[in-house]
Amino acid sequence: MTSAAMTAPRAVAPADAFGRACRYEWRHLTALRSTWILLGVVAALSMLTGITVLLDADKQHVVSSAVVADAIAWTPLATQIPALCFFVLVLGTGPVSTDLVAGAARTTWLAVNGRATAYAAKCAVGLLVGAGVAATSALLGTLSCAVMLGATGNRQPAWGEVLAPSARFTGWMGCWALLCLAVVALLRSRVLAVLLLVLWPLLGERIAGALLGYLPGLDGVNDWLPFAAGRAMLTDVTAYSGEDQSFAQALVGSHLSTPIATTVFVLWTSLITAAGLWSYCRRDSKNC
Repeated sequence: MTSAAMTAPRAVAPADAFGRACRYEWRHLTALRSTWILLGVVAALSMLTGITVLLDADKQHVVSSAVVADAIAWTPLATQIPALCFFVLVLGTGPVSTDLVAGAARTTWLAVNGRATAYAAKCAVGLLVGAGVAATSALLGTLSCAVMLGATGNRQPAWGEVLAPSARFTGWMGCWALLCLAVVALLRSRVLAVLLLVLWPLLGERIAGALLGYLPGLDGVNDWLPFAAGRAMLTDVTAYSGEDQSFAQALVGSHLSTPIATTVFVLWTSLITAAGLWSYCRRDSKNC
C-alpha cells in the first residue's frame, strides 16, 4: 500500500477527546486490584456505623439526627476531616503522581490528546469517584444505623434531617478528590502531597489562622480558610443545643453559616484545582 492510499489523519473533536480520556482514566483506575481492596474496606467500615451510633444513645434510647449525620459522614467533627478522606487520599493522589512522578506522562498525553485534556479527565473521574464512594458509604451507613437502632429497641432519628448533611458530605468528598489531584500536580511529589493533605487540615491551618489573626485587619480570617469552611460545610452547628453546640463550634473553628461555608469551600477547591491545571500543563514530569 502506497502512502498516497493511506487514510489521512482525522482531527478529534474536543468532546470526543475528553470522553476517551475519561475512559482511559477509568479503565486504569478499575484495573488496579488495590482499588477494589480499598473500596471493600470502606464498605465494611461503613457497615459498622450502626455500632458507633449505639454508643451515643442516651438512657431514653434516643440518638439525635446530628449525631447520626456525623457518624455517617465519618465523624468529621472529631477528626476535623471525614476519616474517609484517608482512604480516598490513596485513590486521589495516584493518577497525577503516576504521570509526573513515575514518568508515565508522555504515554498519557499522547493517548488522550494533550495535557489539559488529561488533567480535565482526571478531575472528572476523580470527582465522580470521590462523590460516588461517599454516597455509597452514606447509604450503607444509613442502612446500618437503621438496622442496629431497630434491633436494639432504640428510637429512629428524623431521617429527613440526615439527608442534607449526607448530601453535603458527598459533595465534600468530591472536592477532596480534586484537591488531592491538584496538590500532587503542584508539589510533584506524592509523599509531600499526602503529608500536606493530612497535616494542614488537622494542625497547620489552625496555627496559620491563629497567626494571621494577630495581623491588623485580619481578625476572623480563620473563618474563611479552606478547611475551616469545609468543617462548617459538613457540620451544621445549629443542629446541636446547649453545651453541645458550644463544643461543636469550637471543633469546627468557623462561624460561617452552612450555605456560605459550602460556597467558600467550593471556591477554594476550584482555585486550587485551577492552580493544579497550570502546574500540570506547564511543568514536565521528572522523567521527561
